[in-house]
Amino acid sequence: MFLTDFIKRRKNVVHQESEGINLAIYLINEFINRRFTFRGLKNKYSGIDGEELLNLLQKEIDSTLILYRYITKVKKYTDRKGVPQVKIRLIGKASSMNRYNPLDVELDITTEM
Repeated sequence: MFLTDFIKRRKNVVHQESEGINLAIYLINEFINRRFTFRGLKNKYSGIDGEELLNLLQKEIDSTLILYRYITKVKKYTDRKGVPQVKIRLIGKASSMNRYNPLDVELDITTEM
């Protein structure tokens, strides 16, 4: 657990990382009855439900001209009120090397209170 998690009184903090977007889809389906905030490549959406989020995520992935290699980073925790929350970051790498590339993209998904 990080110091910021301790200060914000987050409990049961779990960090996960995987190749591809399967972990993100699984967690969105796990929190399907919640509202999400989604920051895509051009637009930011807030207050959307799980099914609409999956459709927007598919459109964002299909709209790119470059075939990306996605890495999913997840932070799942329980906030101080006892409500489970999740933060998902999809990182699209344009090259096979793990260096900085200006064509890399990041998509952020978080649950709302």
